[in-house]
Amino acid sequence: VLAQDEDLALDGPRYALETLLGRGGMGEVFLCNDAVIGRKVAMKQIRDGVELDPDARRRFLREARVQGQLEHPAIVPVYELSTNAEGRIFFTMKRVKGESLHEILRRLRRGDAKEGDSRRRLLNAFAQVCLAVDFAHERGVLHRDLKPGNIMLGDFGEVYVLDWGLAKIDDAPELDDLS
Repeated sequence: VLAQDEDLALDGPRYALETLLGRGGMGEVFLCNDAVIGRKVAMKQIRDGVELDPDARRRFLREARVQGQLEHPAIVPVYELSTNAEGRIFFTMKRVKGESLHEILRRLRRGDAKEGDSRRRLLNAFAQVCLAVDFAHERGVLHRDLKPGNIMLGDFGEVYVLDWGLAKIDDAPELDDLS
């Protein structure tokens, strides 16, 4: 339902956490409701305890900025980078619906193929991933964690390369080298 001429003042927080979508070493991704826009978004926030590590905070911020600057149809757009009321860093991004390539390949190995699991679809996805990676490489960014679990095939034919947390930027020092 589209609202018109409503006041933008919020009585509570902008994002309401709904469900945990995934968890990694540095962050957790939640499905959230964005009260300002009125849509579902994905929110990745730095994990409890991890935010105390300055190197982890820098890596998390770098991930959000790298992903946010790579504007490509196969890279999930970042909407906002901020901190919550407790001071925990988070970024919001487009909610992606679909299945990971890992899930699809596992299903195919079991012989439990769905109607949409055609070679044509998988080859198209592979080509789109190659174009996204090439786009990133042209901008000096190496993903460094490209695997079937970090590739999402959407419900409408879209393909996304996920999780830019281990990305290396050409000419940028690694965090291990920082003093």
